[in-house]
Amino acid sequence: MAEHPNVAVVRNAYEAFAKGDLEGALADMADDCVFHFGGDGPNSGDHQGREAIAAALVKNFELTGGAWALDIKGVFADDDHAAVVLHETASRPDGVSIALDEVHVLRLRDGKVVDLWDLPEDIQAHDDFFDGK
Repeated sequence: MAEHPNVAVVRNAYEAFAKGDLEGALADMADDCVFHFGGDGPNSGDHQGREAIAAALVKNFELTGGAWALDIKGVFADDDHAAVVLHETASRPDGVSIALDEVHVLRLRDGKVVDLWDLPEDIQAHDDFFDGK
């Protein structure tokens, strides 16, 4: 069975992200895309548009001194949605680190990402880490 084209769209974005290519990671994003980060951390809430999303991602890189990685375990997609199963690792300059399983759920329209929901297995640990606790 052939891979759905949206799998490639999503996989390409995460591969660019892993290389530190933020422009490439955001290339297949709709202009009105929204990233939804739950919890009460410093980046929690909705980030709409390429500039706001880029700023939120850069903030996470700054908080971790660049030691932030998403290890993709699987990408599943159809015409309208994708799910990315991943393992997130990060460490802060003060030596505190996290390692959490996560799922990102994306909504797509015409091959462009229009929404992304970030769903870590332990939202409190995620918030505490990015909040500097």
